[in-house]
Amino acid sequence: MRLRQKILIPLIIVILLGTPIGIYLLNKDPSSSRLLLAKATRRELKVVVNTNGIIEPMDRSDIYAPIDGLIAKISKQDGSEIAQGRLLMQLDSEQIRSALAEANAALLQEKRQAQAVMTGPTKEEVAALDASIAECEMQLDQQNKDLALEKSLNAKGVSSRAAVESLQKQRDLLELRAKALKQKKQDLGLRYTPEDKEWEQNRISELTKQVELLQQQLQMEWVISPLTGLIYSLPVKPGSYVTKGQLLAQIYQPGKVRLRAYVDEPDLGRIRQGQQVEIEWDGLPNRKWTGIVEKPAEQVVPLNNRSIGYVLCRLEGDPKELIPNLNVTVEIVTARKEDALVVPRAAVFNYAGHPTVMLPEGTGTTLKPVVLGLFAPEEIEIVKGIEEGSSVVLNHGEGNKL
Repeated sequence: MRLRQKILIPLIIVILLGTPIGIYLLNKDPSSSRLLLAKATRRELKVVVNTNGIIEPMDRSDIYAPIDGLIAKISKQDGSEIAQGRLLMQLDSEQIRSALAEANAALLQEKRQAQAVMTGPTKEEVAALDASIAECEMQLDQQNKDLALEKSLNAKGVSSRAAVESLQKQRDLLELRAKALKQKKQDLGLRYTPEDKEWEQNRISELTKQVELLQQQLQMEWVISPLTGLIYSLPVKPGSYVTKGQLLAQIYQPGKVRLRAYVDEPDLGRIRQGQQVEIEWDGLPNRKWTGIVEKPAEQVVPLNNRSIGYVLCRLEGDPKELIPNLNVTVEIVTARKEDALVVPRAAVFNYAGHPTVMLPEGTGTTLKPVVLGLFAPEEIEIVKGIEEGSSVVLNHGEGNKL
């Protein structure tokens, strides 16, 4: 009994498992597998390059700090409009103010010093010398009279020879003193040479230019807008210190923007001037903007993990919705055909080295070589080989798909 159970139980299991398989094999028809078909249709076919890009102003104005200083005041905010000639911000440069005060003091001192050089001795100096000369000449005249009298007395034997010689020595000393005073007056008028006067003039001119330059720099504390537009970048804040040449603000005219598209290196060879461009922005998902390629890329540069070229595109209609620094998606139409006969790319494969499609025929299929035109990501143009409305097989499983 136990032996019979051991035999029956495995047999029943085999029967239960084998029955569905047998039914499937009996009912399976080799010709019953279905073909996935698609029709060749005529419509517009676009070949595009899909990428991304950034909106940038066409004629932006970058405003840089003209001097070193603190940001004392900012009259406008980022995103606000400003008119040409209006105050954008005010700087405060203590360094220039100190330098200007020192330069003014140096100029004043130099002018005082140069006055004596340029105009010669003062009236007081000349008057003092003239008085000394006159006094000396009066004494000399009197000394000459006394000497003549003494000589007369000596000739009569009334005066001694020593007295005459003493008076003569005094007269000679007075002559020397008078001569020295006259020479001093002459030297006083020639105290400074023409070279000295020229040097003083040049020094005054140099200090004057220095003062004027510092005054001009001080006027630069007032930063004025060079054009009427919208402030789209204001990277500084009140109280911050800026150095000469540092970016203070960027201004552009709303609507005057362009697209800088980031095209991957393999696609750059397909980009031509004048090609149509379509732009989408996530901020307005139901809008599209158009433009054309204005300047293809001139070089390849690294961008994150990509090698790209910058393609500059002109936008149509001056779109004010697109503001600088927006990231957008870009579609560049590199080829277009209005009435192309197209089939899905899955329908075309290589067979014996030729592009081929598979057509349903009766209960089977037939292979048909074709001539291809434009290639799109999902579709291919058929130039020759099949007619409009022809059905093509998608799940052919032959060769390599194109």
